[in-house]
Amino acid sequence: MKSLIIYCSDYKNNTERLAQVFAEKINSDLINVRNFRDVDLEKYNLIGFGSGVYIEKLSPKLYKLVDKMDLKGKNVFVFSTSGVGMKFYNNSLIKLLRSKGAINKGSFACKGSFNAKEFSKNKIFDIMGRLSQGHPNVKDFKKAERFIRKIADSLK
Repeated sequence: MKSLIIYCSDYKNNTERLAQVFAEKINSDLINVRNFRDVDLEKYNLIGFGSGVYIEKLSPKLYKLVDKMDLKGKNVFVFSTSGVGMKFYNNSLIKLLRSKGAINKGSFACKGSFNAKEFSKNKIFDIMGRLSQGHPNVKDFKKAERFIRKIADSLK
């Protein structure tokens, strides 16, 4: 199985670290969205798309790239890191991928550390920021490994 992981990790490299775990576990090619140039998607059986969550959404750079791609019949998965680590942030990208004819094989999310003071003085964000410190951590990476193995096994 030939796989590719495309990611956007602009803040603290939380998503990049997660992308590296996926790439290592399934021997995948790994490309940062800003370095994506003329990649032949035909040679890949599985394509992962990942991003940090920025103001409640995945990166607009990733949406722009996906919008230009021919993904009909391609197996895909989506992953993200955020202060809360919830998969619902992935839903709009999954919807776009499906509209492009892609076959969604899964969605993964985990917490990623952030400094709340850089974004807001709201106390709730300060609490979320403190709870996210140190993430992604070993436990998050183990969950990511199980997730990607399950997807890879489903394609054998």
